[in-house]
Amino acid sequence: MRKSFFICVLIVLSTPYVSHSEQPIDVLQKSINMGIAILEDPQYQDVTEKDRQQQILCEAAWEAFDFKEFSKRVLGSNWLTFTSSQRRQFIDAFSEFLCKYYITRLQEKYTDEKVIYLSQHPLADSRALVKVSVLWKGAEVPVEVRMLKRNDTWKVYDIIVLGVSGVKNYRAQLQTILLKQSPEQVIGLIENRIKKEEKRAQNKRKAN
Repeated sequence: MRKSFFICVLIVLSTPYVSHSEQPIDVLQKSINMGIAILEDPQYQDVTEKDRQQQILCEAAWEAFDFKEFSKRVLGSNWLTFTSSQRRQFIDAFSEFLCKYYITRLQEKYTDEKVIYLSQHPLADSRALVKVSVLWKGAEVPVEVRMLKRNDTWKVYDIIVLGVSGVKNYRAQLQTILLKQSPEQVIGLIENRIKKEEKRAQNKRKAN
């Protein structure tokens, strides 16, 4: 699972928003170097620069990913039980957690992975599916990137690695939690995870 989400972040970082005139697969192929360039930039090699590098990578992810759509799909029918304020809080907290958790590990583990672009398939309702393959430690890992066109821009709303959907994975986890806890409690849990991740990253950098 960790490998799957490492690849998810790698794909998301390489997918900025674009105009409607560009095809999703062209966007992926054209902009793959954006996130990689940040990861490989020598100015961020020093441990004191890792927080700044993470912030820049997070900003790239926020531009590329439709976190509202992702959050809505993750919550499923529970979305209707959240108030407007709780939905906004959930989106903000969830997106920050995903950023802090996965981008920190991307910073720690990235080793020049490559992406092969295979095909693009239109879906209903201004959506598209892009199939790629990520070269990971000598093996090709199949990845499906689901994208949505909104306001003349393409953004990612789900990534499927080795048949595992990010949306479905988190939906299963949160549905179980929401059977016992309220929306506010779930948001609180996510905020606590953010704090724990920040502390873990700080301790690891001090150790290095």
